[in-house]
Amino acid sequence: MNNCPNCLANNPFQKVNKDGLVFVKCEYCNTIFEDTSTTRKSREVSERIRNEVQNKAPNETDCLSFGMFILMKKIAIVVALALVVAVGIFYIYTNIIDSRYEKEEFLYGFPVPKDVEIKSKSKIGSVSSYIITWDRVSGKRIPIDYKLIIMKNGWKIKKEGDAELDGIAYHAVKYKKGDVFVSMVIRDPDSLTFTGVSVN
Repeated sequence: MNNCPNCLANNPFQKVNKDGLVFVKCEYCNTIFEDTSTTRKSREVSERIRNEVQNKAPNETDCLSFGMFILMKKIAIVVALALVVAVGIFYIYTNIIDSRYEKEEFLYGFPVPKDVEIKSKSKIGSVSSYIITWDRVSGKRIPIDYKLIIMKNGWKIKKEGDAELDGIAYHAVKYKKGDVFVSMVIRDPDSLTFTGVSVN
């Protein structure tokens, strides 16, 4: 733009910067025009910079998101493997242990150890009594694997506690499955007494 369109003066323009824009002012008639050559270039530059910044931000965020995704994926894999190993160990452990115990039909399917010495076995009506000697009983407690087998077979603890009768201390646990109750009493260092009662 060489001539002023208003006064037709030849090269009368001065550049004026205002609010980040570039204007051209005629020296003679004070007409103001937007300097399209400079403004267009600066807009293109600022637009290009804005686009680059906008394009970079998602990329950086994407990198962070991708890194977090990889980390979470690794954590999920470790947790899944730990869970599989734990379930596998529990399954193998209970199946190996399962071979040490058998369901006693005399006690309505309550699991009892195989390697025991039977002291007495009796049944009066719906009440069954079964007394054994077992060397794995320690004090008032039974082995943890026996507790796991009892739970695995669906027996739930209804009541548990220590008591004393005629000066003899004992530990009793009452189990329930369906309509059947089985009381297990630990007396002496290695004696177990089972009493099974069917409600039906």
